[in-house]
This record gives sequence, structure tokens and C-alpha cells, in this order.
Amino acid sequence: ICFVLLSAAVAHAEPSIAVFNVQKVASECDVLLEAKAALEKKHGAQKEALEKQREAIEKKAAALKGKATEKQQAELSKMHREYTEKAQAFVRVFQADEMRVRKDIDTVITAAAKELATKKGYSLILDTAAAVYADPKFDATSDMLAMTNEVWKKSKIEGKDAKDAKDDKDAKAAPKPGN
Repeated sequence: ICFVLLSAAVAHAEPSIAVFNVQKVASECDVLLEAKAALEKKHGAQKEALEKQREAIEKKAAALKGKATEKQQAELSKMHREYTEKAQAFVRVFQADEMRVRKDIDTVITAAAKELATKKGYSLILDTAAAVYADPKFDATSDMLAMTNEVWKKSKIEGKDAKDAKDDKDAKAAPKPGN
């Protein structure tokens, strides 16, 4: 009888649900902050050079306005075409890097949600945008942000440890000088 009653109680137990603001977590997490810094480091100089090139073309166009010779106009068109090609190539590379960052953020947030669910006993975690209404007591945005940062920190350490182990393995496998 006790087993039946206990089974019935477990079967009727309320699922534990949480909601969180995915946009807020994604825009405030350490993954994004570090990625922005890395993107600026990687692309900042090229972006600045393109901006200077654009400004030079604009100045030249303004100076020649209405009085450009055919040769000057052709030169200006060539400069503009070269700038446009460089800018388009830059945008393609930058957007590809941004997509990788978004994918990394999604992966970390998903892992954080799984870990938070395990830790807090949630059966379901939803984006607040997916809920028509959610009682504020179910909001776990701050917990998700903290867990996302924790998962990111762990993954960086584990990634570094894995890289160090691979480097050690490669160093052992490499032939020694003089052998």
C-alpha cells in the first residue's frame, strides 16, 4: 500500500519549471564579452583601414565635385570599386566570425540550462519569449547568466587542459634533435 501511495505521489508531482530571458543572458554573458574583444583584436585594424579608405574617397569626391576630368573620374571610380570589394570581403569574414560566436553562445547556454536543470531540479526551462505568461517566481535569468558564465569558464579551462595535453603528446612524439 505504501509503495502504491508513494508511486501515485511521485506520478502527480508538479514539474518544476523555469523561464529565462535568453536575449539578456546572451548579451551579458562572458562568452560574448570575450568574443567582442577577440573580434575587435582580430578585425579592428582592418576595419579602421577601411574607414580611412572610405573617408579618403569621400574627400577626393568632394574636392572633384563638378570639375573632375575623365581621368580623375576613372581614378575615383577605380578607388571606389577597390574599396567596395575590400569592404564586402571584410563583411563576409566578419559575419562568419560572428556566426561562430553566436553558435558558441547557443552551445554554452544550452549546456548551462542542462546543468541548471540538474542542479535545481527543473523539468523544463523555457525562453521567456516562448511563454505567453510566466509568474515572476519562475524567472531564472540571473541563475542562467551565472551558470552560463560558470560553464564558459569550465569549458575554457577544459579546452586549455585538452590543448596542453595534446601539446605534451605532440612534444613526446616529435623526434629529438640529434636522433
